[in-house]
Amino acid sequence: MTKYESRFAIPILNKFGEKIYLDQMTIFEIQERLKKTDIILVPCGSIENHGLAAPVGEDTLIGTYIAERVAYDTGVTVAPPIIYGSHPSHHYGMPGTIPIKKEAYIDYVVSVVKWLSNTGFKKIILFNSHGQEYVLPIAKDKAIIEERVRALIMVTSWWAWVRDIIQAGTELKPGLIIETPFIHADEVETSVTWYVAEKLMRLEKLKEADAEKLVGVIPDKWVDKAGNVYGRPFSWFDVSHYMEIHHYPKGSVGYPSKASKEKGEVIVEEAVKRIIEFIEWLKKEYPPGEAPKVWPEPGDFKY
Repeated sequence: MTKYESRFAIPILNKFGEKIYLDQMTIFEIQERLKKTDIILVPCGSIENHGLAAPVGEDTLIGTYIAERVAYDTGVTVAPPIIYGSHPSHHYGMPGTIPIKKEAYIDYVVSVVKWLSNTGFKKIILFNSHGQEYVLPIAKDKAIIEERVRALIMVTSWWAWVRDIIQAGTELKPGLIIETPFIHADEVETSVTWYVAEKLMRLEKLKEADAEKLVGVIPDKWVDKAGNVYGRPFSWFDVSHYMEIHHYPKGSVGYPSKASKEKGEVIVEEAVKRIIEFIEWLKKEYPPGEAPKVWPEPGDFKY
């Protein structure tokens, strides 16, 4: 009889031969890890329609891959990903997209942060890989003020580390050029998914997945695309956008056919390198058990 092994039962190890994921550790292993580092990455992804060629778990797959790679080299811990996400209004109604009500999502993240801190993780990074970067800082503040969490909580997204190289027109290396702006299920995001999860792709569907046309309520001169790589007056989440189900029913807002595994490799490897540099600084600046005091005390309030 063939022994089946669930994906959640396969140990994911760092270069030191130790477990990367919190949920795979025993409490003894967690206690031993905290003596070395109390930094933890919490991947925040989504289940979302990403077109005909990419899996609906694309955001989570990208975030967990990069988090794992960072943890592999640095020895920090990765929490089980928050797989379902909060969604902007224009995503609603798309088949395969599972939006979580914002209030429920924020409270869920707050609870995760609170009890990670209770376990001993005092540097908590909410590592976002989905278009919900506008709600996660709310969770950060709510954890500190309402739940009195005593930890350094940080919010970041994978693309924030490589904004300079994912802009349209960027030459990643000789002959390898980003042709279109980073949006959603497009050239850049599909390239990254191709690199991190090729076996889950339907590459023969790339051309068919292309958007028929790109439309916007306000011209690009004033509104940024996903990732806010151009620093325009409106960030992408500041404006109500056309409903995807009306204008992009295939799920791609861009041209996946322009994607390549090679583009994804350059983008991901650069992101991993830059994040590792930050993590190593954080480890040195704030050893286990130490965190800057970034929370108020009850006596601070005079009302």
